[in-house]
Amino acid sequence: MEDRIARVLTILFHPLFIPFYILLVLIFGNFYHSFILPEKAKYLLIGLVFLTTVLFPLLIVFLFYRVKLIKSFQLFSKEERIYPLLVAAVFYYLTYYLLKRFPVSFIFSYYMLGSTFLTICALIISFYRKISLHMIGIGGMIGLFMGLSMNLGLDLTWFLVPAILLAGMLGFARLKSNSHKPSEVYSGFLVGAGILFLLFIFL
Repeated sequence: MEDRIARVLTILFHPLFIPFYILLVLIFGNFYHSFILPEKAKYLLIGLVFLTTVLFPLLIVFLFYRVKLIKSFQLFSKEERIYPLLVAAVFYYLTYYLLKRFPVSFIFSYYMLGSTFLTICALIISFYRKISLHMIGIGGMIGLFMGLSMNLGLDLTWFLVPAILLAGMLGFARLKSNSHKPSEVYSGFLVGAGILFLLFIFL
C-alpha cells in the first residue's frame, strides 16, 4: 500500500508539473492579481503554460527515450538528467518570455523566470551529484509562497500548510522507493525552497 501511494505521489507531483500547478494556484487562488484577468485570458494562460511546460517537454523526453539518450522516464542516474533538464530550462525560459508580453501581473512571468533559474541550478548540480528533482520542485513551490507572503503581505496559509505536508509525504515517497538517499532529499528541498524564497523576497 505504501509503495503504491509513493508511486502515485511521484507521478502526480513530478517536478515537470510543478510550474503548471503554481500557475493554477496563482489564477484560482483569489489573489488580487487574478481578479482583473478576464476568464478567456485565464484559460489562455493555462493552455499556454500547459503546452510549453508540460506537453512539449514530455514529448521531447519521450523522443530521448526512443533514441536511447535516456533509459527510463524515472531518470535514475544523474547523467540521464542532463538532457531533460536542459530541455525544461529552455521551455521554461520561453514561457517566461511569452508571459512577460502578456498584459498581466509580472508575478505570472517572474515565477517562470524563477523556475528557469532553479532548473539551471539543478542541471549544474547534476553534473556533480544526484539530487532529488521532486524535492527541488516542491521546495521551490513552498519558497515561492513564503516569498510572496512576506513580500506582498498575502495570507497564503491555506496553500503553505498543504504544500509543507505534501513535501513531507513526497520526501517519504522518494525514500520509500529507494530513488534517493536522505541527503539527496533534504538538499533538494533546501535548494528549491531557498532559491525561490530569495528570488521572491526581493521582488
